[in-house]
Amino acid sequence: MPRSRTMLKRDAAFIVLGIEALAIVGVVYFLVTLDWMSVIWSLSIAIAIPSWLLAVKAPTYCGVTTQAGGKCTRPVNGVIFGCGTSEHTWAKFFSRFGWRRQPDPNRASAKAGPAAQMPRFGGAPTGDAGVVTVRIAEEAKSKVAFWMALTATLCALISATVDVTSAIN
Repeated sequence: MPRSRTMLKRDAAFIVLGIEALAIVGVVYFLVTLDWMSVIWSLSIAIAIPSWLLAVKAPTYCGVTTQAGGKCTRPVNGVIFGCGTSEHTWAKFFSRFGWRRQPDPNRASAKAGPAAQMPRFGGAPTGDAGVVTVRIAEEAKSKVAFWMALTATLCALISATVDVTSAIN
């Protein structure tokens, strides 16, 4: 008999909760043994798991500024991408990393494909008339959830790299 969708979600939640509990136990253990590099690694994992769950699954609104000047109020899951309409998905993603001047998705040249939008030999994008400035109007908690997830993941990767390189040497 196949398992229901609710049961599968519950099982996945218990697995994530178990991994989170192990990370917290690791933090406490390494604090007691004064192994500071392992404390950082365990703490990064303990922070990264709930941060990424918020960044990917938290219900919120798109928040990309529309051409009318208001913010897009369509619901989305997570704070990383925008809604799927009017190319908000990637506009929000790239805007988070500072690329706010993006090709206008409503122009014919933007719909022709990425080759029509690419700069020529490192210069400015072809045709500034087809460029719009993308802004994200969102709450501070969404910004904190995104950057916290990214920072915790970076810390975990650096700590894991240090542990692997020290194990090899």
